[in-house]
Amino acid sequence: MVFHRVITENPPNTGVRVEGLSGESLSQQQMYVRSNLPTPLSAPAGFEVVIPGRSPRFITTEQFKPFQEVTREIVLECAGNGRTLMDPVPEGTAWELDGASPIEVTGYRLNEVIGILPDEVVEVVFTGADFGTVPNGQRVPYQFSISRELAESTAPILATHIGGDPISLLHGAPIRLIVPGHYAMKSVKWLVRVEAVTTPFRGYFVEKYRYLRDNVAPEYSPVGEICVRSVIASPIEDEPVATGLLEVKGSAWSGASEVSTVEVSIDGGDTWKAAELFRNETGGRWAPVRWALIVEPDPGELEIIARATDAAGNTQPTEPRWNARGYANNVVQRVNVTVFEA
Repeated sequence: MVFHRVITENPPNTGVRVEGLSGESLSQQQMYVRSNLPTPLSAPAGFEVVIPGRSPRFITTEQFKPFQEVTREIVLECAGNGRTLMDPVPEGTAWELDGASPIEVTGYRLNEVIGILPDEVVEVVFTGADFGTVPNGQRVPYQFSISRELAESTAPILATHIGGDPISLLHGAPIRLIVPGHYAMKSVKWLVRVEAVTTPFRGYFVEKYRYLRDNVAPEYSPVGEICVRSVIASPIEDEPVATGLLEVKGSAWSGASEVSTVEVSIDGGDTWKAAELFRNETGGRWAPVRWALIVEPDPGELEIIARATDAAGNTQPTEPRWNARGYANNVVQRVNVTVFEA
């Protein structure tokens, strides 16, 4: 079953229905699509690696053969996920809670492919083959940078497969950067260039993904790690449910650390019960955690709320975050259903 809601057609932006966020990995046909610029007409052959003091190299999938292949389960999430839950709703792509997808990615560690960086390097800049006009009238490629520390860690992956299949053109073929635990603007598609730089990069999209007039983050600070979030995949909004035992279930994730608890309330947040967590021990640090709780509601209108807390002590807020660009709103989800006499 394909769980798509079309938000914009050009560039393509499509969301995942909430019932697709149970924690099970989605295929490329099911996962959400986020595009800032038009999709390239064809996949690039590979990407150029430019590092100070070294000769440029051109990398294709053939050059990956000496390196160990790795597979990870992650949640890819747009920084604007939850934007429409803000009040007032900021401008930007109208993501509800559908700008995220649990996926399985396979590829090669970035740090092994590019090697040890010279001391003077401060960031690594990734350029995609997608190109277009941005609101200020400039014609630019999609580019984003990550810190030297992150680039040298074992986290970033040069991905060649999603869900066991070669990455499709829509999702960034043939090689896409994946940065687990960080919002997906860093996961550059259609890689054509990887450049280590000695001064901070200030490209259009790096400047775009910053917090403005935010009630949590410092002014103009960069959007970074994914904020802790839980999603109720079942029951869904306005679904009629019979009296008796009701299983409430979904998934949770966080970029800062592992999810430690998920709590559920069926009385408007007055009381909370801890859900049972189901971890995929082979999925890795950034794999989503599935959760479930059995409740027995009375007949009538019912509001179900779920909130997650991670091991770093971060908990979802009960009121929506707000900033001028609509980023990182991880407010608790509220699902309203009608309970009828069986």
